Amino acid sequence: MGSFITLLSNQEVKTYEKGTTIAFEDSLCTKVRLVKSGHIRISSITSNGQEIIYKDLYENDLFGNNLIFSNNPYYRGDVIAIENSELYEFSGEEFLSLLNSNKEFLKEFLHYQSEDSKKLNQTIKILSIPTSDEKLFYLLQINRGEIKIKSITDLSKKLNLTREATSRMVNRLIKDNKIEITSNVIKLK
Repeated sequence: MGSFITLLSNQEVKTYEKGTTIAFEDSLCTKVRLVKSGHIRISSITSNGQEIIYKDLYENDLFGNNLIFSNNPYYRGDVIAIENSELYEFSGEEFLSLLNSNKEFLKEFLHYQSEDSKKLNQTIKILSIPTSDEKLFYLLQINRGEIKIKSITDLSKKLNLTREATSRMVNRLIKDNKIEITSNVIKLK
């Protein structure tokens, strides 16, 4: 599939500076937004001060699309510009009109929703797997035996484990000759 952005050449763009809160947790979602450039994060802070990151959004990612038409259209976390960002913004009616009038955009949207749904199901499955080894092997299995990671912290977030537990597991599995890491790619042996 292509990109939403290439289908919106004439659409107005809104700019948000780094650190700007675009929407607050529990506020009403009134727009569907598409990231043209930058980095947006949706997160909450727990009562003990821990940040829970729900989603990091980059170029060609949507947000608000699952809320605006729901029975409970309120943000579950703060939406913050992590970098200077440009967004396309649509009211619910504008978004419906765009989907109705632009078949390519509709196809891209359906593809995006399908992929997002698959990622959510993957996350649910990882959360339900009882051991760290099984979580990693499942992630490797669904990614054809290898996964690219930015860091151990990145992997720990994907597996819903602490960084320390992930590091110990990876080192043990390397020592047991079950996986290897080269150039930030983990592979089954």
